[in-house]
Amino acid sequence: MSFGPSRLQPLHDDILKKYPGEIARFDAGELEWKSTAFDELKKALRLSLRAQQDGRCIYCRRKITIERRNAAEDIEHFLDKSKPKYKKWAFSAVNLALACHPCNIQKTTRDMGDAAVSSASTLTGNSGEYSWIHPYFDDYFDNIEIVDAWIYLVKAEAPRPERARKMIKDCLLDQITNIEAGKVALFDRIVRIQNLAVRCFEKDNFVRGKKLMGYAGDYAKNGWKFI
Repeated sequence: MSFGPSRLQPLHDDILKKYPGEIARFDAGELEWKSTAFDELKKALRLSLRAQQDGRCIYCRRKITIERRNAAEDIEHFLDKSKPKYKKWAFSAVNLALACHPCNIQKTTRDMGDAAVSSASTLTGNSGEYSWIHPYFDDYFDNIEIVDAWIYLVKAEAPRPERARKMIKDCLLDQITNIEAGKVALFDRIVRIQNLAVRCFEKDNFVRGKKLMGYAGDYAKNGWKFI
């Protein structure tokens, strides 16, 4: 099972270069991030990042539901754009990713860089120390392992163990196992019923097999109401 790329590439840099005027006005304080002048840019960014991230949150790596008005996902600024010291990187390709809304809420406006990052003139992996696994400068799966239905572990011999540990803790990734437990239980029940149906068909018990497949279909269709 793929959980998306180990790290992102700034493939959307060409998108940002199409809007130099708007970005300059943002830097000058004439436009805000929520301005409608950025609607087309944000749409293009979402499409590019969704494709690169395989539709997954950059932090928890769960699939992001495509919702009305993009309510389930946020364009994420790793270094928070609302902080004056990070405003200069609001449209930096290596500061942008997609996060699910719950992860973005947990991250809130945490300061993700140390003093060296704050004062850096360029944003690179050597600009300073980052608090979490960086989407572009760190390899996610060299540092974090996802096992057994969304259990997050700091990987043995991780190059950035403190970043990994802090991200798991701050983002409450250790709670996702319980959140997803209902979905896992429903899936397991459907599989068990289908396996029983197959055995019935193998024994030419077609009546019982069809009935079991009907049960499996009902769970698949209506089970979401109970999770």
